[in-house]
Amino acid sequence: MKHDGQRARKTVGLDAYLGGERRRIIDAATPERLEQMHAAERTREVYRAWNAVCGGTREGGHVTGLRYLPESNKLLVYADAPAWTQELTMLREIIRTRMAREGVDLDGFVFRTSRPGYGGEAVQRKHRAQAASSAPPPRPAHRELSHEEDAALDAAVAPVEDKRLRDALKSAMRASLEWKKGQSAGN
Repeated sequence: MKHDGQRARKTVGLDAYLGGERRRIIDAATPERLEQMHAAERTREVYRAWNAVCGGTREGGHVTGLRYLPESNKLLVYADAPAWTQELTMLREIIRTRMAREGVDLDGFVFRTSRPGYGGEAVQRKHRAQAASSAPPPRPAHRELSHEEDAALDAAVAPVEDKRLRDALKSAMRASLEWKKGQSAGN
């Protein structure tokens, strides 16, 4: 390949051309510029690993910004709400382990909540607007239980010694049975 403006008179694949250009740029770079290029490649690798691990996930959908901090080898992650900042903080070791499997070893994360009006607020307003414009979900059909069915529930939960647990279990079982009874009545 000639770089003085003359044609090489041969067909070269894009990979070969880009590889040659990369070598030419690196060969001509000063040590400071080389360090900047290596830092940029490292940053790109960190973002690639983050996207491989968190892209398309429920948690990743609430991330409003990323910034790699090379001096501490940490990733600064902005979330759209305090609850998501806390959730990501709890998942940090899982995320870090998965990123290590992608070839990127970080020393840690710094999680912060985006300032109001940046990312999170706009997303929340959009969700509220969508929820307000959609019709309310239909109420689940249910039918009251008979005295016999209620007595059967009492017998089913009687072996549970803790009263609060017994009451909660009975309440959950009642709701499920009422719903099932309503569904079968609707058919």
